[in-house]
Amino acid sequence: MKLAMSNRSRNAPAESQAIIGSNRSGMTLIEVIVAMVLLTGAMLSMGAFIARYANTSGATQRRTEANELVADRLEEVKGAIKYSVIDSVFAKTEATITGHPGLTRQTIVTHTGGAAPSLYDYKTITVIVNGPGLKTPSKKTTIISIF
Repeated sequence: MKLAMSNRSRNAPAESQAIIGSNRSGMTLIEVIVAMVLLTGAMLSMGAFIARYANTSGATQRRTEANELVADRLEEVKGAIKYSVIDSVFAKTEATITGHPGLTRQTIVTHTGGAAPSLYDYKTITVIVNGPGLKTPSKKTTIISIF
């Protein structure tokens, strides 16, 4: 009788451990699959964000470059020594700009007044820079009066 009782006490803990599963370590296949799906979703959304950021950053850099080219040309015109030569020197279209591949710059000079009975004499200078990567051309205008 003592022998039978000792068999039961030895088997009882083993059965309860098998039911509860407390001596197992690691993850089940379902847990691994769920974790991989979550990580894949996070990585894909991160990749999409990085692609959009790179595109926006490139477009912003190109827009800044175009705005600087416009401002540079307007400052050149404002620094002209003679008012009379602004039309002939600056009114042109540059198909290539050194150091800025793909961009074109057009300078338009419109003279208003200047005849003897006119009270007004000024020139409107418009600079337009266009090229790939720009959704709309960069454009600025200024007015210079006779000096």
